[in-house]
Amino acid sequence: MYLLVQILSFALIISVSCGANEDSKEDLPLVHCETTKGPLTIEVHKDWSPLGAERFLDLVQDNFFTDIAFFRCVERFLTQFGISENPEKKHWHNENIPDDPNLHLGIRKNVVSFAGGGANTRSTQLFIAFEDLDFLGKEPWETPFAMVIEGESTLKYLYKGYGDIPPFGRGPDQQKIHNQGNAYIRRNFPKIDFINSCELVYSPKEKIIASEPEPEQEQEEVQQEGEETNVEESTKEEVSEEQPPPESQEEAEKEEF
Repeated sequence: MYLLVQILSFALIISVSCGANEDSKEDLPLVHCETTKGPLTIEVHKDWSPLGAERFLDLVQDNFFTDIAFFRCVERFLTQFGISENPEKKHWHNENIPDDPNLHLGIRKNVVSFAGGGANTRSTQLFIAFEDLDFLGKEPWETPFAMVIEGESTLKYLYKGYGDIPPFGRGPDQQKIHNQGNAYIRRNFPKIDFINSCELVYSPKEKIIASEPEPEQEQEEVQQEGEETNVEESTKEEVSEEQPPPESQEEAEKEEF
C-alpha cells in the first residue's frame, strides 16, 4: 500500500511539472514577420536573455522591422539583418544595451541572437542561425533570446547567392547600407530578400492575439473591401555589427551610387 502511494505521488509530481512547462510555453511572446520569401513566427524567450528579448520587442512595437534587408545571408551559416533607412528609426542604431549574462545555451539551428562588435554593443542587428554553430555563442553579446518556430521554408529560400559580407566575401557593405540606404542594396544586390513587417501577435501581459480582429471589425473590413472593389571558411569568424557613424556625419560620408 505504501509503495502504491509513493508511485501515485511521483506520477502526480510529474503531471504537475509537465503542466507547468506547458503553461510557461503558452506564455511566451510571439512575433509574426512577413518577408519577401514568406512568413516567419518567432518565439521570444525572456529567460534566455532578458535585455535582448526586451529590446527586440521594443523594436517590433516601434515598427522598426519594415523594409529591412537580409543583407548577410550565407548557406549553412546564418542570415544577418537590422539596418533601417527610415530617419525616424535610425536613432535605435546608436542606442546600445548592456550584455546579458551568457548562459552558454549555444547557437543552435533557428535561434535568434543579436550581432555585436564588442562588449555592450547590441542595438538593432540580429542573426538567425541556419544550422548549429558551435563556434558561436561564446562572446558576451552572443546570447540567443528567441527561436523561429514557423517558417523553415522561408529561411531555406532566402537568397544566398551573394555570399558573405566584406571582408569575408563580396556581399553588401554594412557602412554603405547605413550611408546610402536600401537603394544601395537594390542597385547592386537586387536579389536580396527583405523583411516587409513584423508585429507582436501574442503578448502574455494582455493575453490576446493581436493579429485577429474582433468579429464586428472583421465584418466591417469585409464590407469595406466589397465596396472598394465594387559555410565557407571565412564564415567561421565572429558575427559582428559595424557601428554606424553619428547621424551628424552620415551626410558627409555618403558615397555616390
